[in-house]
Amino acid sequence: MTPAENTSERERQLAQLEQIRLQNEKLGLELADVRKGKPWYHALTQLVPIVTALIAIAGFSWGLIRYQDEQQKNRLEQEKQSLREEESREREFMKPWLESQRETYQQALSAAATVANSDNAQRQRQAAEEFWRLYQGKMILVETKTVSDAMVDFGHCVENSRITCTRSEMNDLSRNLATAMAESMAATARMTFKEFAANQFKYTAGR
Repeated sequence: MTPAENTSERERQLAQLEQIRLQNEKLGLELADVRKGKPWYHALTQLVPIVTALIAIAGFSWGLIRYQDEQQKNRLEQEKQSLREEESREREFMKPWLESQRETYQQALSAAATVANSDNAQRQRQAAEEFWRLYQGKMILVETKTVSDAMVDFGHCVENSRITCTRSEMNDLSRNLATAMAESMAATARMTFKEFAANQFKYTAGR
């Protein structure tokens, strides 16, 4: 073997040794990496997709809850609005009824005051007839229970065209009747017709 060939063979062997050394060094580094484990942040990076999915689910759930809450609020507001409109219609319906009640109460109270205070027997008798005419007629439609009771109390003083109470007693009963009428009108102004009907005295045959 010539000197040139010896030199070339030696260089080839040295290159092979260098390659083996590098491979061993790389393997050593990989083994060291395996032994010391993955870095602490590696597990966090694995959780990123899961956390992202959870955030998306939470956002969707919150939006759904907000939507349902808004729907419920809108539904309740619509129900309240419907009730307000219904009450408004009831109030409008009650206006002429309230006017009729006021006029009838005035007529009945005026008749009671005339019965209690007139010194003219004919006027007193006519007022008593007017009182009973209203009691048996128009008052039934517009009076509430308290007014009905006060009318009955005053009526006990006027039986068969005879006055059975003193002027002072009749005036006391007349004032009680006026108070009951004032309270009745104030209460009726806040009622629906259904509530008003429930607050009336229920007359039946034989009563």
